[in-house]
Amino acid sequence: MEFAIWIGLGAVAFAGVLQGLFAVPMKYAPRWNYEHIWLIYSLAGMVVLPWTLTTATVPHLGEVYSLTSTGALIRIACFGLCWGIGSALAGLGMNLLGIGLGMAIILGLSASVGSLIPLLILTPQRLFTHQGRTYLVGTVIMVVGIALCARAGMLRDARKRGESASRRSFLAGFTVCCLSGLFSSALNFSYAFGGEAVANARAVGASPLWSTGVVTALAVSGGFVANLVYCGYLLRKNGTFGRFTSDGAGTGWICGALMGLLWFGGQSLYAVGITWMGDLGVVIGWPLLMGMIIVTSNAAGVLTGEWNGVSAQTRRFLAFGMLIILGALGVLAMAQRAA
Repeated sequence: MEFAIWIGLGAVAFAGVLQGLFAVPMKYAPRWNYEHIWLIYSLAGMVVLPWTLTTATVPHLGEVYSLTSTGALIRIACFGLCWGIGSALAGLGMNLLGIGLGMAIILGLSASVGSLIPLLILTPQRLFTHQGRTYLVGTVIMVVGIALCARAGMLRDARKRGESASRRSFLAGFTVCCLSGLFSSALNFSYAFGGEAVANARAVGASPLWSTGVVTALAVSGGFVANLVYCGYLLRKNGTFGRFTSDGAGTGWICGALMGLLWFGGQSLYAVGITWMGDLGVVIGWPLLMGMIIVTSNAAGVLTGEWNGVSAQTRRFLAFGMLIILGALGVLAMAQRAA
């Protein structure tokens, strides 16, 4: 195997580790509510870092957007807005279910829907081909894996809170994570429908490595709007604006900025990795990224005590569920290869 491919594999694997860890700093800002740290994370990861990188790597950025049709720009931003709703729900869902379980449910649904919907919209006739059937099989397997993980979460919460309280709490968290997964898949649609902007970026001299940044920056900025509105609503409702400058706020600012750096750093490193991998990027890179995020986030959840004291049966449900989700990612990757 060529050295460049090994570099790409390492970059994608490390990108998955970074994104799998991005929510961990939330646990270390005890004086801040969800809305405080999530707003700082959103500002850093969805506005400051994306536009800084895109401005530095794409020449004549203003010209790129002026050459792109208004309809294409609106579609990119609107899909980004939908993704942002999913992002806001992701933070809430991980608060309710924990990092590992919440991330598995969100990513599983996002990966399945994000692959299937563009196929249905752009080329519906391919649903009846080998590729389309493979996507459907992968989605069904993913649902089975998510169901097993959900059962593990219900058993865990029943032990901690009691049966009736657990069922209500878990169903609320599970519903939020499912909605997050569905909305989060919209980021993939921004790329599916943003080809015009990428082509314009390359036409004015941007390298293939960084040209997709014109879609990323615009889409995640649309996502920031959704997070800003929700966090602003919570800040006003709870009357907690003052915590941004109160005692201990420095820790919160650092943790929020670190979340943004981990998330966007992983996103950028993934783009670099699949470029180094060449044709293997779309075949191996995507399932490797998702798999590393799920494994890392669950390892982080275990190490931070999310599964302390659960029974062996609960651990088996979780382990089998994770294995099936990883298997479903492999099936979806095979469908991608058939494209």
